[in-house]
Amino acid sequence: MKTGNLAIGIFVVGGLLLFGIGMFLIGDRHQAFARHNEYYSEFANLGGLAEGAKVRVGGMDAGQVLAIDVPDSPSSRFRVKWRIDAKLSGLVRTDSVVTIGTEGVVGGTYLSVRPGSPQAPQAAALAIIPSKEPTELSDVLAQGAALLNDARGTLKELTSTVSDVDDVVIGLKDGRGTAGMLMQDEALADRIRQAVNTTSADVQDILADLKAGRGAAGVVLRNEDAADDVRDAVKNVQRASADLRDASRQADALVSDLKSQQIPQRAGEAMDKLNDSAQQLHQVISDTAKPDRQGVTAGVNIRESLTNANTATSNLAEASEALKHNFFLRGFFKRRGYYNLADLSPEKYRGDRAFASRTEHRAWLPGSELFQAGSNGEETLSSKGKTVLNTTLAQFGFSVFESPIVIEGYWNGGVSADQIRLSRTRAMLVQQYLETHFQLERKNLGIVPMKNLPPIGTDRATWDGICVVILRRN
Repeated sequence: MKTGNLAIGIFVVGGLLLFGIGMFLIGDRHQAFARHNEYYSEFANLGGLAEGAKVRVGGMDAGQVLAIDVPDSPSSRFRVKWRIDAKLSGLVRTDSVVTIGTEGVVGGTYLSVRPGSPQAPQAAALAIIPSKEPTELSDVLAQGAALLNDARGTLKELTSTVSDVDDVVIGLKDGRGTAGMLMQDEALADRIRQAVNTTSADVQDILADLKAGRGAAGVVLRNEDAADDVRDAVKNVQRASADLRDASRQADALVSDLKSQQIPQRAGEAMDKLNDSAQQLHQVISDTAKPDRQGVTAGVNIRESLTNANTATSNLAEASEALKHNFFLRGFFKRRGYYNLADLSPEKYRGDRAFASRTEHRAWLPGSELFQAGSNGEETLSSKGKTVLNTTLAQFGFSVFESPIVIEGYWNGGVSADQIRLSRTRAMLVQQYLETHFQLERKNLGIVPMKNLPPIGTDRATWDGICVVILRRN
């Protein structure tokens, strides 16, 4: 009998040891035992990002997405809370940029943090890091389709241009038009040259007669005013002859340049390259959109991957919540700050050592300094009270962001029902202010209506006001 009991004991101890080692390995893999820094980023489009997704800093796995707050209006943005290992917090600067990446075409999404510049200061904990909206695959495909349409239009225009150039070259070769005639008919070109030379000689003879005063024109030239007019006309004729010779030379040069640069051949090569590019782009879009071996398209694969990721995240959250209430691990999670004041009545809270311990940080604030009567007769938080709360929490430093906070409400009236109601109202007013002003998370802010009786061991018999308790993490 003793041997059987010993075997059972060894089996139970061994099982507990293996279970503890497994939980330690799981916690270490998810960095549950490492120190972290938490930040925020805002996006108009999450692109499939879900809670529990990986966070990478400079391409290295550094943490995970903790929570995603849904916007309350179309003009608002999704607020994503994420954390990373404190060892990598030095890379997160005020000019760092957070983007949403995808692991491959159908892989899961993750949060990518680009390290900032050395000149920028290090980002503080819970700061909002600038973000860049993700690029959807559908947008890329739409841009590819638009690019293909532009390429088609350009190809058509280039084809039309090449066709026009071909027509010009063919016309020149066939001798159509003035330039074609000059290129093909040497006899015509000679006659033009002779005509130009004859015209020049005739002009020179006329000028000689005019100088000698022969003919009617010579008589006219005796008048100095008429002579000036004639001289101007002769100069104009000379300039026209020179322009005609220049035009002939330019036509010859144009035809030679077209032949030397091989414009038709180059235009054909450019058109072939554009055709090849269009075919490659068609092939890429076709490969992306076609189904896989099982007949499933890329869009269906992406949706299934996102659904599986959301399911896994939900299962992990449920498992973590179950572990928090496990008999063996309840103390561990309680020391790490996981508690629920809804399960504690004021009487149990007043006698619980975890909340009544003198080692916890307590700030006793009288109600006369915090509250004032409102227009409807109910108490409201006064401007002086907000200043007192700001000064009080500033004394605790960054521990207000890292530790759970309990707000004990007190009202020292004579009616028990009013004590419960008004002490709870006071605690809720302070909770709302701390949550909005210091951007604290509601799950880390607990309230307890204490009537007018402080917890045992605080050396106070009654109180009228608020007590802010900063719980230490063991």
